Amino acid sequence: MSILNGLDRLAAGAALMVAGALTPQMALAETTLKVADTFPPGHYIVETGTNYWMERVTELTDGEVKFQYFGAGQMGSLRDMFSMVQSGVVDVGYVPPAYNGGTMPLAGVHTLPGLFSQSKVGTPAFYDTVTSEPILGNDFLKNGMRPLWGVMTSTYNLFTRGKEIDGLEDINGLKLKIIAGNMSESIKALGGAPVDIPSPETYQAIRTGTVDGAIFPTTSVYSYKLEEVIDTAVLGLDVFVYWAPYVIREEVWQGLAPEHQQAMQQAAQEAMQRVAEETDRSAAELENKMREAGIKVIVLDEAQREQVRATTAPVFHAWVSGLEGRGMPGGEVVEAFRANIEKYQTQ
Repeated sequence: MSILNGLDRLAAGAALMVAGALTPQMALAETTLKVADTFPPGHYIVETGTNYWMERVTELTDGEVKFQYFGAGQMGSLRDMFSMVQSGVVDVGYVPPAYNGGTMPLAGVHTLPGLFSQSKVGTPAFYDTVTSEPILGNDFLKNGMRPLWGVMTSTYNLFTRGKEIDGLEDINGLKLKIIAGNMSESIKALGGAPVDIPSPETYQAIRTGTVDGAIFPTTSVYSYKLEEVIDTAVLGLDVFVYWAPYVIREEVWQGLAPEHQQAMQQAAQEAMQRVAEETDRSAAELENKMREAGIKVIVLDEAQREQVRATTAPVFHAWVSGLEGRGMPGGEVVEAFRANIEKYQTQ
């Protein structure tokens, strides 16, 4: 073998080594993540938060992280989202614990009645809670995923069609769309008959009479066009608050460069603040908007609100004791969430 041939081979080998060393970084520079949810077109969470978050991450990473977005259930139903993230069908998905209580039991603490009333308090408080132990490890990492960001909706109230509603006693016997779990138990305590229906199916269920109404976040009424099928709103019930989170498959997260992870976290904080502020602003405006649309609006007074809290208090205690009976730290999670709520209420 000539010296020239030997040098050629060394050069070729060195080139291969350099190419190999650059390949991961080159791949990183072209990272495109699939994001999926089931929010309808124009939903305020998507308009205010999801789109902003994706654009902001791309901006902060100088275009090295981009996204393909599949909204409105294009990739699958709400109940499919958990498995789609786990299996890699999507990289980032909308996976609410309220619909996955069997695999995310501790995160269900946010569904307990009466913990807070404003998104600007509940959103950062719960983010701090779910990104810490024991919820992070038990409910997310164990399932191969990690919470990226999420927002608390406005509190859930009562919206009905074709029923004479004047007060709390009129809830008795109503078939109401709910989310399984603590909301179901709260509605049972108030005398209603809960029916577990995904939010995208609420409009049709009310229109066809499958249910008499829905327990629904006030700020989502117009996003789901429920103003077209309801005639009565009861505000101040506040029996539930829903956390709407996006999660990322842990394998994908660990494959990101640290600076890209930091960009996602920065964009997450900004997106959560934007959506929380919009949630609280919209909730304050909707009472008049519904009245102007001809919807009968009933606002519970303080005595009625206290009656709701007292009636649903056993739900709170049952959740804690149920988890602790299974050897899970229900009480610890409640105390951690309460502490975070108090922190943000005083800011």
